[in-house]
Amino acid sequence: MLLSLLVLVSISCRPQDASNRLSIGIPTIEQEATSIWRTINDIEFLEEQGYQISLPEHELIDSLIAKSRDGTFGNKDFGSIQQLLSESIFDPQDYKAALEKVKAQRTLINGFIQQLAVDTPNRKWEFTFFERYEIVLTLYGTGGSYDPDNGTVTLFTTPEGAFKNYENPANTITHEIVHMGIEQPIVQKYQLPHALKERVVDRFVYVLFGEQLPNYKMQPMGNEQIDDLLKQREDFWRLGAIMEQYMAQK
Repeated sequence: MLLSLLVLVSISCRPQDASNRLSIGIPTIEQEATSIWRTINDIEFLEEQGYQISLPEHELIDSLIAKSRDGTFGNKDFGSIQQLLSESIFDPQDYKAALEKVKAQRTLINGFIQQLAVDTPNRKWEFTFFERYEIVLTLYGTGGSYDPDNGTVTLFTTPEGAFKNYENPANTITHEIVHMGIEQPIVQKYQLPHALKERVVDRFVYVLFGEQLPNYKMQPMGNEQIDDLLKQREDFWRLGAIMEQYMAQK
């Protein structure tokens, strides 16, 4: 069953070895159809949040966007998207440049996962880890998204191997891994609104991995006051208590 980006469920597990947790490959037609379906399904939300959106330029896509806006778009439309890709759009060659760039960052990203694992005994809440993180490339959607059901990160690229917002794809992939890690134990538990959720994830990545990701940028989202509460690595060990107190004041 297809799920909206807004439907978020996660499963916790403790990591044992983070040396090679990334699976990276060229997407299937079904995976690309899923990226398009989810983007169209959430089109109004994504626009409201100011995300840059990429979709195929085709009259079928235009008609499905119209259906999404009037509330008649759904799972029944998935087949038509998949057929369009299969017959006239999908080309595996379009992903090869990005694939090589992501593979070049494999060691760096696995190192970040290992750093998160090292903090586990100190953390007063349980970060959600996955035995395997699947990086799915896509030519559609926003810069990146995540599925906390299965540890999947969907990463936007172009046929030339460019990425949105960053030249280095490790920035976006790390951001999405942190999203999945805090979704159930922090975001859902304390009911963080979208903008605040993004702010917390950005602070998490910036504080813990900023030296290794010097071009990582804070998005202009969420209340900047939270930055004063999340200044050093140890603050994220007690993130649950900090967010509980912060939300109680709202």
